[in-house]
Amino acid sequence: MEIEDTSMIAEEFSTLATSESVSKMSILSKISKATFCFMEKRDIFSVVVDDIDCTPDNIVDPDYVTMEDTFSHAAFETRVRAPALRSSVKLSKKSKSGVDTSMKVYATTISLDDIHIDHTINTEEGFVSDDLALDVAPSAFYLPKRLPIMSYPPEIFVILKETETCFLYELPSFSYDRGTPEGAAVEEENEFYQYITVGKGKNRKMVNEETQTNELITQTRQTLATRPQKKNAIVFASMWDMHDTYARLAKIKPKEQPDEMVMYQSAAPHLLRKKKDKSHEFELERRGKTFDEISTSPEFLDAVLLTERVLATLEYSSAQKKFRGLIRINPLSLDLIYVYSMKPLWTLECSDTENRPITGISFNPKNNNILAVGHGKFTYAENQPGLVCVWCTKNPCKPERLYRFEDPLTSLAFSEKNPNWLACGFTNGDVLILDVTSYPIKTIASSKRDTNPCFEPIWTTNWRAIDKHNEYVIVTCQDGRINKFTSTKTNDFICTPLMRVSTVEGKMKGLEAPKQCIKEDVPITRYPAALCMKWHPRIDHVYLIGTNEGCIHKCSTHYLNQHMDVFRAHSGPVYSMQFSPFMDTLLVSCGADSAIRLWIEGMDDVILTMTCPAAVYDVAFCPVSSTIILSASGNVLSIWDLRRKTHMPCAEYTFPGHVVLTFIQFSPSGDNVFVGDSVGRIHTFHLEDTPIPPFYQKKLLDETIKKTLCTRPQMLKQLEKLEKFREKFAK
Repeated sequence: MEIEDTSMIAEEFSTLATSESVSKMSILSKISKATFCFMEKRDIFSVVVDDIDCTPDNIVDPDYVTMEDTFSHAAFETRVRAPALRSSVKLSKKSKSGVDTSMKVYATTISLDDIHIDHTINTEEGFVSDDLALDVAPSAFYLPKRLPIMSYPPEIFVILKETETCFLYELPSFSYDRGTPEGAAVEEENEFYQYITVGKGKNRKMVNEETQTNELITQTRQTLATRPQKKNAIVFASMWDMHDTYARLAKIKPKEQPDEMVMYQSAAPHLLRKKKDKSHEFELERRGKTFDEISTSPEFLDAVLLTERVLATLEYSSAQKKFRGLIRINPLSLDLIYVYSMKPLWTLECSDTENRPITGISFNPKNNNILAVGHGKFTYAENQPGLVCVWCTKNPCKPERLYRFEDPLTSLAFSEKNPNWLACGFTNGDVLILDVTSYPIKTIASSKRDTNPCFEPIWTTNWRAIDKHNEYVIVTCQDGRINKFTSTKTNDFICTPLMRVSTVEGKMKGLEAPKQCIKEDVPITRYPAALCMKWHPRIDHVYLIGTNEGCIHKCSTHYLNQHMDVFRAHSGPVYSMQFSPFMDTLLVSCGADSAIRLWIEGMDDVILTMTCPAAVYDVAFCPVSSTIILSASGNVLSIWDLRRKTHMPCAEYTFPGHVVLTFIQFSPSGDNVFVGDSVGRIHTFHLEDTPIPPFYQKKLLDETIKKTLCTRPQMLKQLEKLEKFREKFAK
């Protein structure tokens, strides 16, 4: 490589600077050539390799206006310019150290001879006339002239090709054995690298130099495609459209991946059962155009259901407000009288439920507005087919689900873990689970004769949780069996016996019954019917069973062959029993002997007995007032308040006709009561004009019980000892 020598230029510059015989114009021309900038210095040198000029091109385009040519402030000037003609020029004096200590003088004088004017250029470009509107502000920056948008291409096709790889920098890694010449060279290079990076060599003088890079192609405005046309549009989506859309999306299932276990089986492919592709089933389901095709679709039925709810509010608007608690009586009113009035709201009945006795009612644990009603037979001689109606309090006119069965229903109950599951018991001993989200009958699980040994009627049905995700169904039968049904993946119920109550003989605690004559004949059965069942509110494994002998058996899931305790509660069958929501040791029971009795756990004798005109089929504690009890006796609905009087009800309501009230249930708010009868009707009442509930409910109930036992001091002392023992045990 050969580099031309430029020392003669420097010598000439020094000679011209000290000569006084040269004119000032020649001095200026020479100084302008010598005062070159950093980029002009590169133009002086040329690179020749093998007699070939390899000098790189100037990286700055001369037609491109740089910042150095546009700025006007001398403080940012980097190019040393010649001083003006009128200014005095003083040569710099060097100090002893050889450093130039004089001040550099900068000027902005421009020679008009160097300006080239092209007459072809439009000099009016960028000129703003005075005719323009003043309210339109001009742009703060100069933008190049834009072509009309119609001249831009609508599409741009870009072809990408792979070019050869250019290695800009490569640092290969080598490893050699120590002691070899190659290893010594590598060690020397490593030591030098450490010296220049970490050692003293890192303090060396460094110069930043510009290098030439590859040409970069940028995108211009002329390569932009046309912007798509946009416009504002109004779209309306009703609740029906949204409901149908989400219903369709819920039916779309992801495509199932092939099972590897099936792919690698040794059996022949034609012997393997192929999986059904259900993805196309939804596509085949098309909404029909005729009413017969539309009326059976779930979408249409859901739309009709919501429409009926809206229309029902027009008729039952005031009743719905009372039911929701929006209209309340002022407790501070001066004309308030405690007469325990029952205001009728509506009656749940339809043509399908007419003259079909109600055998069971269950409220949904997640949605209190939904209740399921089971219709069967009230007497043994009746022969009625089974019917399950699912009602909603928002639509008292018509049931929202209707399921028909051949056998009469005896009991039903909603699941707490799966609120859409409804367990049903029948007179023939069958048990099944329904999915109430489906309009037709959809069975989740059902018992069969080979797995269910019971052929007698199922009197009670309830759910019990195994863990957080699983639960089983427990039923009581006419033959005294308490069975547990566990669902399987094959939609079958596996029956497991928990307990079988037997006939109690001899003297027992509880109600004193007259001495019976000695029977010489052999009884037909030794197992009484389990008519009602209630789980203990505090102990998970303990439950109570009421039989047709009038006895209440205290059983446990830990003992499968015998009960823990038994006492006689009534002289006839026990129809219902319930624990107080404010005192978990207080139990109320009712039976065929026309009596309602209160019992306390740990005490053998009855606490209180209330007499009704006929057999009492159901009894219920008020959830907001601890001393109010409702009972259904014949066709009379009685309201009892223990703190006022117990020898007679505070209020009675008689239903017309030859009907028998079979069911009582309070709403969770405590202000509404549901009453079922033997002709298939459910009466909804609003309880009004009742005393204001006290703050200490349990304390009031405890004082009421102690006032009742004031004539029996021995039981009062026993109750006080029992309370002290429980307080000590609780601590």
